[in-house]
Amino acid sequence: MSLRRRFLAIASLASVIAVSSALAGGQAQASPTTPVTGHFPIEEHIAVLEPESTACGFAVSLDFSGEGTFQAFFDEQDNLLRLHVLEYTTGTVSANGIALRYEGRDNRFYDFQTETLTQVGLVFRYSLSGLGVVLMDRGRLIIENLGDGEVTFEAGSHSLFGDIGSLCAALTP
Repeated sequence: MSLRRRFLAIASLASVIAVSSALAGGQAQASPTTPVTGHFPIEEHIAVLEPESTACGFAVSLDFSGEGTFQAFFDEQDNLLRLHVLEYTTGTVSANGIALRYEGRDNRFYDFQTETLTQVGLVFRYSLSGLGVVLMDRGRLIIENLGDGEVTFEAGSHSLFGDIGSLCAALTP
């Protein structure tokens, strides 16, 4: 599973769980005029990051943690219409004893009426002191048909859609 698809899957699942927990726990009351808001912790260890590991020919791992916030918007029948999820994460991507700094500021807007996801901002940035940015995914994506994730609009730099050779070179001793 690619990093982008993994992030989307994790973020979607975390968002649904966080919203469900807030509603089920009585922490929030859904109404058409007041969104439900909340926070959730993020902690992930990916031992073999794909497609990076396959492209580099050695295991690349990713460890990150942070916090996410959400706002859920409902209609008069308590149906979820829209969901805004913002995640701040930091960590390391590593291989061969070399660790790069990881940072993410992912900002997603789910529209369940049109089955569209709009993703804006810094999805992730890998950097190394003295070398600078090694690999970055940032900009704006519009993904329709949430089930199959068809990208219908792309602006910015989306590294995982192209060459990740710079990452492999940075992680090679």
